[in-house]
Amino acid sequence: MLTCEKIKKQLRDTLEKKKNIVGAAVGSGLSARLAVAGGADMLLVLNSGRFRNAGKSSLAGLMPFKNCNQWVLEFGSQEIIPVVQNIPIIFGACASDPTIDWDYFLETIRKTGFHGINNFPSVGLIDGIFREALEEQGMGYDNEVELIARAHKKGLFTVAFVFDPEQVEKMAKAGADVICAHFGFTVGGNLGARQCVGIESAAELAKEIFMRVAAVKNDCFWLVYGGPVVYPEHVDYIFKNTPAQGYIGGSSIERIPAEAGIIEITDKFKNIARLEQENIRLKEELERKMGFDEIVGQSRVMQELYNIVRKVADEKINILVYGESGTGKELVTRAIHYNSKRRNGPFIKVNCAALPENLLESELFGHEKGAFTGALQQRLGRFELAHKGTLFLDEIGEMSLMTQAKLLRVIQQQEFERVGGSKTIQVDTRIICATNRDLLEMVKRGQFREDLYYRLNVVSIYTPSLRQHKEDIPLLVNHFLDKTNEKFNRQVKRITPDALECLIKYDWPGNVRELQNVIERAVILCEGRIITLLDLPQHIRQYKLEDEKTKESGNLIQYTGNVAADLEKKAILEALEKFHWHRTNTANYLGISRRTLLNKINKYNLEPR
Repeated sequence: MLTCEKIKKQLRDTLEKKKNIVGAAVGSGLSARLAVAGGADMLLVLNSGRFRNAGKSSLAGLMPFKNCNQWVLEFGSQEIIPVVQNIPIIFGACASDPTIDWDYFLETIRKTGFHGINNFPSVGLIDGIFREALEEQGMGYDNEVELIARAHKKGLFTVAFVFDPEQVEKMAKAGADVICAHFGFTVGGNLGARQCVGIESAAELAKEIFMRVAAVKNDCFWLVYGGPVVYPEHVDYIFKNTPAQGYIGGSSIERIPAEAGIIEITDKFKNIARLEQENIRLKEELERKMGFDEIVGQSRVMQELYNIVRKVADEKINILVYGESGTGKELVTRAIHYNSKRRNGPFIKVNCAALPENLLESELFGHEKGAFTGALQQRLGRFELAHKGTLFLDEIGEMSLMTQAKLLRVIQQQEFERVGGSKTIQVDTRIICATNRDLLEMVKRGQFREDLYYRLNVVSIYTPSLRQHKEDIPLLVNHFLDKTNEKFNRQVKRITPDALECLIKYDWPGNVRELQNVIERAVILCEGRIITLLDLPQHIRQYKLEDEKTKESGNLIQYTGNVAADLEKKAILEALEKFHWHRTNTANYLGISRRTLLNKINKYNLEPR
């Protein structure tokens, strides 16, 4: 049998281990077992807990539905005491029952197996005229103080709910072992009471109560209960802002988690098919987002790029991505793949410029064992590996005419033979190519097959140079700062305005890739948490906007409107042909608006040759 002194020692041991005391107010054997399994230091058996288990509000514990003392004795002795060992079990007693001989009833409680008494139901939860009437009839809070005093004299462990500082002194002098600041019925859940006091006000009330306790009795435990204290973070706030040593939970431990758990689990059973579809949809959205997560930019030219990618992603067509080196052609290709129906298939990349001609054919189509010296075993080619997925041929302009002819056959017939083999292999592969060369000019020079060019170039996507969307540089800088900090475990926060201005003025011949390298260098060399002008390379620091010069023939970014008409006409026509009469890309290249370009085309009566 746990005596009062043993219970106190258990609770002191808990506090010495730098742990807080946790009590659970329960109304059934199941709740009691689960609370003990979760580490509860004591159990309060309350009639309000019984109502909670019946699906009613804890408020019903104050209503005269039944002789609550007899009821608590019954279900406590039948369900809770038999299944709980070595944990204090406290009897929630209504002290205002005029039919009870309390000396006899307290002995009955002890013999049944309860270890202590708590004053619940309590008139401290009632106010107004009804409370005044109870007090006048001798059924008020003083009865609860008397009950605690009687229980203390009989050696029972006593837990006293107090609701204001005035009640503290009475309960402390009555010998209460625990003074519990009661903030009212617990809010929250479907059956919770309305919040009458906030967590800050509750903390202030608790401090006032415990200060009053300290002045009267210094050997009792200080706990809190109810009101706005619903979740663990609320208790943590109380512990950090008051001298409270523990918490007793009723609805927050028993009813609210059960409500949430039953609703959630029932909903999952009810909507399992819907949830599966929702998971599939969310997964697809995540995969689609993954395709764009590395492409940064909000400028007009980048928005047009995103729009084209979304339009062509699901179409079963071959695509040519072209633009200067370092503009993110591979990122665009991955975005197309992950936004297409082939997103669950493989994404296979081949760099045509990185492989010698004698190895490229084997790399693309695979080879049989013994096909050539060193072919010790059969090897699958990239086309086979990309079956049901996407094959990305980077630097396609570096491929020889002989390999181009074989590639053309695969594109036309979706079949091929491995090197040294005779078996025809059929594949379903989408081909996306990328180049920084002018393939049309290579066709004119006989360096690239014309039929292959038109097979690959069903839709062309131009990746703009960084100088064409300098307004995206601040976004790119922040993006690369985050990546570099994570890569090198640094904590550089930002870049100074003058350094950022210098980056915006610079012409970036190496495009986005060069910008990334500059940011990585600056983060590594930066001595503080802010990148300054001195952290940038010398050639960028000294770069002057007035020294910018166009690097490509026909570039009209610095167009001023005073160029002679015949030179202007020729330049615009050459730019249109360079971009295959794609007006948006041509306008971006020239540094003028699309409307201005259309006006110039009409002015000079320009037509494709």
